[in-house]
Formats: sequence, structure tokens, C-alpha cells
Amino acid sequence: MRVSSILVSLLLLCSACLSGCSGLFFVPDRKLALSPDQLGLDYSNIFIPTKDGAMLHGWLLKGRKPVRGTVLFLHGNAQNISYHIASVSWLPSRHYNVLLYDYRGYGKSTGSPTIENSIEDFSSVMALLDSKLDKRERNLTVFGQSLGGAFAIAAVADYKGRLPVRTLVIDSAFAGFRLIAHEKMSDLLLLRPFSGALKLLFTNQPDLLSSINRISPIPVLVLHGLNDKIVPPDHARQLYHAAREPKLLHLQPGAGHIQSLLYPEVRHLMLDFMERHKPDQRLLRRSVRDVSLLTK
Repeated sequence: MRVSSILVSLLLLCSACLSGCSGLFFVPDRKLALSPDQLGLDYSNIFIPTKDGAMLHGWLLKGRKPVRGTVLFLHGNAQNISYHIASVSWLPSRHYNVLLYDYRGYGKSTGSPTIENSIEDFSSVMALLDSKLDKRERNLTVFGQSLGGAFAIAAVADYKGRLPVRTLVIDSAFAGFRLIAHEKMSDLLLLRPFSGALKLLFTNQPDLLSSINRISPIPVLVLHGLNDKIVPPDHARQLYHAAREPKLLHLQPGAGHIQSLLYPEVRHLMLDFMERHKPDQRLLRRSVRDVSLLTK
């Protein structure tokens, strides 16, 4: 009975891998848990047509005047924007607009998500922003968390030069699709003996280390929690190493997965990075101490 259960699990896993890994990288939820007005935020619903006829849904949170810029937020793999809004709900009070949107199949967005269409749809989102924003508010930061960080890296690399991205911020992102799949399978006792072979069923495209290397001269801020048990902080170190200047790594003690921005000093660091492309010296010294962990 145990052997048959293992075989069934392996077959299901292989089936998911061969069908594009969607069931492993995407965990959408159609039901919105709340709306921005429940958090006291001024917003508008945004609907974004894609090039192949899908429709993405998002919220445009309006920054307090005078608006200093706009943050385009790409969320993680589970649920939908209503569960991830806390990661960016603090930005409007700091004079930043925020556009957060759902990938296909999440929330009110139509269609089914894949790695490919999640990256390709970025250009449609950017086109919508370009049509909606006053020119004075187009100081644009792309901010991706976890899976959204991977999409942000790939999309900014692909569309660099064609779209006006000023800075890139990634939080709790992994360094490769195949790499994180291998690590997750290695964590499962039943799959551990097969993880080396099974990882080959997962895509290694886009190559995130190659992509982040191509983003320069757009400044890149890499955030990660040192207590992240879902995506270990070594992924942040690999991404930081692969990126070219200007770049900054901040590893936050005590923070778990996508928890770094719960800390006021990390919010200050992110704001300073967006506004001046360099943090103040006090926060830089703290980040440099974190960067020293790269050699360990």
C-alpha cells in the first residue's frame, strides 16, 4: 500500500511538472478577502486587457499629495491581491501610488496562469500605467515578492529600455525555478531520493541569475529575511552576486518569508533607495554587515 501511494504521488508530481508546473508554482484564490477602502485607502479598480484577450484585475492605490512616484507590485504565489495588500498598504501615506494586480486565474483576473504569460503580461500592465498616470507620477519602482520577485526580475530584464523602470526591489525571491523546486522536493522524505532526477522536469527558464545580471544600470535592492524557512536567504545572496552595480542587499535578522517590511528600518531603507538610489549611511552600514554573510 505504501509503495503504491509513493508511485501515485510521483505520477501526480510528474504530471504537474510536464504540464508547466502551474499547480506547483501557482496557488490562486478567487475570493477577495477585503478591499482597500476597508483599510482606509483611496483607490480605483483597474482592469488590464492582455495581448491575447485575458483581463487582469488590480487596484490603483492613490498616494498622498504630492506624489513622489509609483510602485508596481507583483505578489507571491498564493491567494490574491487582497491577501498581499499589507505589503504595500503603507506606501500611499508615504506619497507613493501603488498598482497591485492579480495574475491570470487569481481573484477577478481571467484565464489560467503560467510562468510565461505572467511575465509577458507585465508589458500590458506597464502600458496601462502609462495611460493612467500623470507624467509627474511616473517615477516607477517595480517591487516583487517571492514568486513575484522572480517575475519582476525576468520582466524588467526583458523590457529594460522599452519601459520606464527607475528602480527594482525584490523581497524573498528565489534564484531559480528549478533550484527552488529541487529544494522543496528534497525537504519531502518520500521524494528526497528522486529529487535530483525530478528537478529536470522543472523549467530552468527564465534564468533568473542571468536576467538580474542584465538589469543594470537600473538599481536593484534585494531584501530577504534571515529567518526565511520557505526561501532560504542564500537565494538572496546568489541574486545579489549575479546583479551588477548599482545594487544593495539587506538581510533582516528575525524576519521570515516576506516579513522584512514589517520592520520600520527596512521600510525606510526601501523608501530611501527609491528616492535617491542610495540609502543613508546608518542603514547602509547595517546592510554591509549583512552582506558580509555572503562569505560564510
